[in-house]
Amino acid sequence: MAYGTIRLLNPSMPNSRPVPIDRPLPVRLAFGLFRVCASLQLAVVLIAGVAVLLAWATFVESRYGAAAVRFGIYGAWWFTAIGALLALNIFCAAAARFPWKRRHTGFVVTHLGLLVLLAGCLVSRLGGIDATLPVFEGRANWRAFEDSQHFQLTVLSGTNTTSEPRGLSPRKALPQDKPGGSPTVLFVPFRAGPFNWDDYAGLFPFPWRLARRDRGVLYDRNGIKLEVLDYYADSKQIAAPRIELKVDASSGSLRESGFPSDRWTPVVLMIKPSIGPHAAVHRFGMANRHTLPGGLQIVFWTAGSRQETEAFLDSVPSKSIGKYGLIVLHAGGEKFEFSVDRLREQPRRVLGESGLELEFISFEPRFTAVRLMIHRKNGSQRPMVLIADLPDFNRHDPDDGVYGTFWFDATQEPGTDETPGDMPSAKKMRQAAAPRIDIIQGDDRRLYYRTWCSPKVGTIAPLAADGTETTVFDGADARATLYVEKFLPLDEPGNILTPIPFDRKKNRELKQRRARVRLMVDGVSEEFWLLGASADPLPGHISADERHVVNGKNRRVAVTMPRDQLDVGFQIYLHKFNRRLDPGTSQASHYSSLVDLLDRHDPDKPLQREVLITLNAPVDFSDPHTGRSYRLFQASFRGPWRKDHPLFKELVEESSGREQLFLSWLTVNYDPGRGLKYAGSLLIVAGIVIMYYMRAYFFGNRSAK
Repeated sequence: MAYGTIRLLNPSMPNSRPVPIDRPLPVRLAFGLFRVCASLQLAVVLIAGVAVLLAWATFVESRYGAAAVRFGIYGAWWFTAIGALLALNIFCAAAARFPWKRRHTGFVVTHLGLLVLLAGCLVSRLGGIDATLPVFEGRANWRAFEDSQHFQLTVLSGTNTTSEPRGLSPRKALPQDKPGGSPTVLFVPFRAGPFNWDDYAGLFPFPWRLARRDRGVLYDRNGIKLEVLDYYADSKQIAAPRIELKVDASSGSLRESGFPSDRWTPVVLMIKPSIGPHAAVHRFGMANRHTLPGGLQIVFWTAGSRQETEAFLDSVPSKSIGKYGLIVLHAGGEKFEFSVDRLREQPRRVLGESGLELEFISFEPRFTAVRLMIHRKNGSQRPMVLIADLPDFNRHDPDDGVYGTFWFDATQEPGTDETPGDMPSAKKMRQAAAPRIDIIQGDDRRLYYRTWCSPKVGTIAPLAADGTETTVFDGADARATLYVEKFLPLDEPGNILTPIPFDRKKNRELKQRRARVRLMVDGVSEEFWLLGASADPLPGHISADERHVVNGKNRRVAVTMPRDQLDVGFQIYLHKFNRRLDPGTSQASHYSSLVDLLDRHDPDKPLQREVLITLNAPVDFSDPHTGRSYRLFQASFRGPWRKDHPLFKELVEESSGREQLFLSWLTVNYDPGRGLKYAGSLLIVAGIVIMYYMRAYFFGNRSAK
């Protein structure tokens, strides 16, 4: 029989056995593939590639953290494929020399150690646990939270059912829909990644697209469709409408003499919802003001209608203000100016073609304000109050579209004791004379401003929101420059959801994860932002932002996004949390937890008592029931909460004697492949030692020759 030797990558490989050239093609291809898998060239390429990947992973971890490197490299399918190919190369390289000789002992032991080490890494990845377990003082907990989440869909029959089952969310399993009207809980896995989805384009060049992210439709069955449109790894809600300004209120002389470059003063103004008696008067929220050290005031409020916006823009008086001030009104699309001096003589005036009449009630020197009354044709009345130095607290007549501004000259002589009630006091005059910038959000969601430096109204114009600098009071002592750094418009006071970009230096411990979800139930579709549930040691605490309900025709579906939880198999009871602070600060320098490890189903049965878990000093514990070996770390803490806090009242009994309450965060680590990794490392060392001392591997071939 004729033989031929197939040489592909390593023709000098020992024990190169010829294969009959007349063997079937599949046999020759299999032998050739085996030679490729066992070749030294492939081993060099794979080992060099793994070394580069590990160096790359170290860089990614230093820049973005451990969660990012697990997501982008260690947890990616291609990294697993490289590891499997390396294991195949090691196995084939050892099998190619079978049957092994005595001189191969060190070689075989070393390659066996490499295979055991890779197997241990795979087992750790598939079955390992690295989760956080929060526990309150005086309580026990057995639920640990992983750094991943899933969607939980609770399906209920009817549209008025309010009771829903709540329980421990399994780490995996997607149960099938159950027929009938009983509640059904569906668990939909959701792998989102450690970053905001819009931020991936701006991250360091890296093939993030190769890592798995669950986007689009995640569940579509029996009339229920769940789709994820966007995801924030961390976010916050900001009160709006809101403006963030930078103001330079230094005088011209200081500016010319080299005023410091950090002269810009940040000013943040936001509109808050009106509550109590203000709700009926200020329908679009309470204004906000800020007074700079030099006395300059900046006021911000929202115009609720086009009429109010036009009244603000056309509020410059064309007449002399007079001793007691001037009123500028807008009604029925017309502008009216009334001197308080003359209104005292003729207190009732007709407001053009609007069908309304204005009645002057009184001038209030204590508040630098005027009280007015609007009379309708049907005899009903609407009160108005206009305040000179507090225009944001003006009471208008929005039902009739009447808006006004009261201008008062505060440079006059103040009132004296001989003339009480006639003119404002000296203190009130000083307040009314302070220079002021009024800023409004118009009905078109644009910014407008006007300036007032008694007794003159300055510029009234749009305010650029793109960072363009605007100079106000030009030529006056109160000259200032400002620009809008950020503007968040909103029709009514509320919250705007904004993502928080990743910053390793400012990485927040408690992140607010949110997913933009579209949920369809029997043809009824809704889009909304869903807040991910936090790692709450008290089950059942779900806020309104963490749960959304969509009503279908004959059923309703509630969706939540809880963290993946697991039962560690034993309970941790926290006796006492200890914290030490740095002298003179509120920064914790050391903290620890004194715990008992209890049986999972029998809390009265201790497994280990008074275990002290301190910062940077983990504790090893072996569960006698499961045989698992855990490592417990002290991660962080929250609190303290005092006796007047609702959480303290809920969790602490009066007889406990506690003065404060802490929540300790422990890290639970279980590495099932740890033994294999240790064994593999020892085998590698032993194999190298055998090869060195026996010298058979290095000199065996030469002696044989």
